[in-house]
Amino acid sequence: SMTDRIYPQFATHNAHTVAAILAMADNRDSFEFQRLHGMGEALHETVRRSEGTRCRIYAPVGAHSDLLAYLVRRLLENGANSSFVHQLTDEDVEPEDIARDPLETVESQGPAANPAIARPSQIFGAGRRNSKGFDIADTVTLAAIDKARAAFAGPDRWHAKPITRAAGYGKLRPIVNPANPSEVVGTVSEAAAKQVATAVRFAVEAQPAWAKRPVAERAAILNRAADLYEANAVEFFALATREAGKSLADGVAEVREAVDFLRYYATEAANAEAGTQARGAIVCISPWNFPLAIFTGQIAAALVTGNSVIAKPAEQTPLIAFRAVELLREAGVPEDVIQLLPGDGPSVGGPLTSDPRIAGVCFTGSTEVAKLIEKQLAETAEPDAMLIAETGGLNAMIVDSTALPEQAVRDILASAFQSAGQRCSALRVLYVQKDVEKKMLEMLKGAMEALNVGDPWRISTDVGPVIDDEAQTSIREYCTKMGLQGRLIAK
Repeated sequence: SMTDRIYPQFATHNAHTVAAILAMADNRDSFEFQRLHGMGEALHETVRRSEGTRCRIYAPVGAHSDLLAYLVRRLLENGANSSFVHQLTDEDVEPEDIARDPLETVESQGPAANPAIARPSQIFGAGRRNSKGFDIADTVTLAAIDKARAAFAGPDRWHAKPITRAAGYGKLRPIVNPANPSEVVGTVSEAAAKQVATAVRFAVEAQPAWAKRPVAERAAILNRAADLYEANAVEFFALATREAGKSLADGVAEVREAVDFLRYYATEAANAEAGTQARGAIVCISPWNFPLAIFTGQIAAALVTGNSVIAKPAEQTPLIAFRAVELLREAGVPEDVIQLLPGDGPSVGGPLTSDPRIAGVCFTGSTEVAKLIEKQLAETAEPDAMLIAETGGLNAMIVDSTALPEQAVRDILASAFQSAGQRCSALRVLYVQKDVEKKMLEMLKGAMEALNVGDPWRISTDVGPVIDDEAQTSIREYCTKMGLQGRLIAK
């Protein structure tokens, strides 16, 4: 009906497709068919004579590297048993089978699920249920998430505070949106220094009773917490974006990883050898780049093995940590077994890690701070006090001439720029074989130019902000330094 503006061109060797087009098109002069040189000749010649249609014959032309892949794809498509072209030349296939309506064929087959292929929720077998997935490429799913998270879009939406029976509060400060520092997302009442010692006492006193509870009971609490996380996933998506600057895709991955940590440690503890002993009161200090996943993973591992926990989240992301501890308590973790003390390193982190009653520290962050904690534990803690530290590093990728450039570029972008590159696992150094350097860098530059940098609340945004002014300044200084020492490829 719009052929005065559009000239349709249908490239096909499938008689079903040709028949459908002929049935829908009134004017034979308003469109054309196309076929590949050497293919579909009999079909299109028959149609041309009987229907008076046009048919353009085309042939692929190009460099070996481009043309070979195209020809291989055509061979694979036409050689498949289900291919119309293949069936047309197969004398064992009856003409009635080829001419059958494809919809009738599909409907007659019924459910085609392969019982040998596990459903997404069952990919880990009987051990544990997989975390719930969210297909944000699906418009219906995306619209539902967008509508639900609108409830969390307003200013000053959350308030965090210490979760402990230890009395007292420290300073009240705002938490701002990294993408818009003038927007206050919520507030946090930080823990006072005097609360630390009391909170440690509560944790030490509560731990023996918690350790005596059956491991199956502790594991069941973690599984309930996982279900609560999933039930509140949209709020976590909103918090991950507005407090930590993560895109929706990164927020979905964050929640799924946190849920998987809870179920994973619950399963592992249930399968652990009998006779293992809990340590005592554990301090968990987590980073801002994974404010829910790593925060939850540290706590889950400590709790399910019979330890009590005092959690100190990163200064930049206390709101999402507060909501997580609320849900852990709702799932059944006793109040003194899990405590939250938001605050900075000198006021909260230092006093916690230097308290001699602490049985160990789980820490994710810089190597410099990890060494400081190690020194404090050596000076004040019991000889068997543990330190589990995940610290900084440099991830590298090596791309040689056997790699598919398109796939390599996708992997490079995902590793380097997801979460604005603020991951311990982010790609930092790329080594490319000289033979493919020019093409690879051209493709990488083009792909980088297509990235959308902006507000992570918008679905179209690929790369959101860095966490704060300090991080931005550090990155700018590094870019200036490398601009003097190296060659800028893309920016």
